[in-house]
Formats: sequence, structure tokens, C-alpha cells
Amino acid sequence: MRMLKVFIAYDATDKIVSAKQHQPDTQQTYFCQSCGCPLIWCNNLNGKPWFSHDLYRVPVEQLRGCAYYDPEVKSNERLAKLRHMVQTLPPVVPTKHWHCSWCDGTHTGAKPCKRCHTDIYCQPIQSDA
Repeated sequence: MRMLKVFIAYDATDKIVSAKQHQPDTQQTYFCQSCGCPLIWCNNLNGKPWFSHDLYRVPVEQLRGCAYYDPEVKSNERLAKLRHMVQTLPPVVPTKHWHCSWCDGTHTGAKPCKRCHTDIYCQPIQSDA
């Protein structure tokens, strides 16, 4: 699971804190503004600090609802779900036989009735094939 870096968080007193304001010698707890999950203060060699979600203490479902959940991963998950939905759809069977309730006739081919030239009254006739 990939989460974006968080640069602003809430501390235990609900005060908004920047990652740069963190004092390394304190054991302050921080929380995400979006999902309320606990955050971990991180720093690299460049000296630009950030907060990271604690992926081990928070359920995955809660993290998926967070605004900092990586949009690329979110997009890939939606695409996979859509592909699965499309694969489970029944095949499209084109309608060839129609019944017109306006003139009470039947016809084959295109939907508009050949006799009365309407199509809103034409209903498909289910074939048993």
C-alpha cells in the first residue's frame, strides 16, 4: 500500500503542526487531517521532514478512504474492479425479432416497425435458442 507524504498534521491537542515544527527529542503523537490515523515523523538526508501513515496500526480499509492514499494505486484498483465487472456481464445478444404493440404486428431486422414506422412501441421477442 502506498501513501503520499503528509506535511501538515494534527498533534494530540488538535493543533495543526508542520513536519518542520517537530522537535526530534519529543515523543509527540501526530494524526492525519484526512482520516485521523496516527502518523510517524520522518526525515531524510536532505533535511526535508514529512509525516507518514503508520501502515501497521491502521486497517487497510480506513487507509483507502484517506485523501493521501496514492491516486495512482486508487486508479489501478478502480480499473481492476471495472474490468472484473465487465468480465462478469452476460454476453450481448442482438435482438432480431420485434413485436409492435401499436399495430400488433411482428417484424425482423431493425427496431422501427415496417408497417407503422414507429419504434417506441416495438418490444423485443425473446428467442429460445
